[in-house]
Amino acid sequence: MGKSKIETELSEEQLQEFCTRLANTPKLTLKKLQSMAAELGIGVSLMGAKSFRDGAFAEHIEKMRRAKELALQLREVGNADAAGSIADAGALVLMQQVYDALTKGDEVDFDAFSKIIARLRSGDHRLREVNAKLKEYERREAEWERKEAEREAAKAELSKAISKRGIGEDVLREIEEKIKLL
Repeated sequence: MGKSKIETELSEEQLQEFCTRLANTPKLTLKKLQSMAAELGIGVSLMGAKSFRDGAFAEHIEKMRRAKELALQLREVGNADAAGSIADAGALVLMQQVYDALTKGDEVDFDAFSKIIARLRSGDHRLREVNAKLKEYERREAEWERKEAEREAAKAELSKAISKRGIGEDVLREIEEKIKLL
């Protein structure tokens, strides 16, 4: 299908802005579309407005719908385990780009897309490794804190027992040094 008059008269950026304005217009009719195009200095017939609505504007609405779906999918991925989200989110975005390119009839460089996904997967692997190390450090810290609490409790018990029996300070210090070695 050829380009409509509105498409040929506007730059890509102007076309996107115009489509966005149309999409935000409540109860859009062909007459409203025609008058909004006239505001930009583009005179189109009702048939031309219909061609634009059914062509470029319908494509714009479809892109917006897909973008919304993609955003929801990315949000779901983001709510999932963070280790899997980088490649999954990237793959979703790339799949959308491949779909868009194929529907427009553009050439798709699948080799480039596969390399990008491989890099994302590699990033995921490194992220999983970092997360595993972090969990190990947290486990070690908890273990160290538990042992430290046990040492303090044993020291307190020993101090109580020593004060009841009347052992001197020098013996107490020696015992404390031995406990630190544990």
